[in-house]
Amino acid sequence: MSKSRSRMLALVGFPAAFALGCIPSARIVGRLKGDLDIAQVGDRKPGAANVTRSLGLGPGLVTAGIDMTKGYTVATVARAAGGGPTLVGALAATPVGAHIAIVRGRGAAAALGAAFAIDPAATGVVLVPILGGTALKRAGLGVMVGALALPLVSLALGHRRWAPWAATLPAMMAYARLRGSDGNATSLTPRVAWERFWFDRDPAVPAEAGDAETTPDAESPQDEAVGAGDSTVV
Repeated sequence: MSKSRSRMLALVGFPAAFALGCIPSARIVGRLKGDLDIAQVGDRKPGAANVTRSLGLGPGLVTAGIDMTKGYTVATVARAAGGGPTLVGALAATPVGAHIAIVRGRGAAAALGAAFAIDPAATGVVLVPILGGTALKRAGLGVMVGALALPLVSLALGHRRWAPWAATLPAMMAYARLRGSDGNATSLTPRVAWERFWFDRDPAVPAEAGDAETTPDAESPQDEAVGAGDSTVV
């Protein structure tokens, strides 16, 4: 591809990719399907899992599909037009970053779409732990295991030019998880970091002395919501 054509792709592609990432798909689906503010129900995360728990599998799949399209569309068009790995990888990562920064989501579905755009073969392999985790009601864990495996699988398949961008996606997802949900003032202790990184949840809150309705092993409302959604779309 000529430098002028590459510049034109970048000039058009990056604003388009960022704009796609800013679409609040979960909030839109929540309003259209149930006149629901998704940020005020369930675990309050603006993602497909919370939509599924609140409105059902159909709306959750719609939300996941929109979010996957964010990461997939512009990068795939650029790749089809002859864009190189650097341009295509950066275009794939841009909507994921916008989704995390603007929508305040975790970016899992957007990252999955981006992964299909940059390395579909490696992404097909890492779907195994993602789907396995979902089947075992440990979707949060399966998603992170698959994300971390993506650059390793890319390298194993000989796709070295895509591996750096495949590694960028789990790094962005890890940041979004460690950041926690808006309005959650929990300090980032090692235990909290562990639970957020692997399971995308905060640890259960121990019962206070004299509280007859909770026990030290009881889960927080947020954890109950996450646990309930571990078998659904993430």
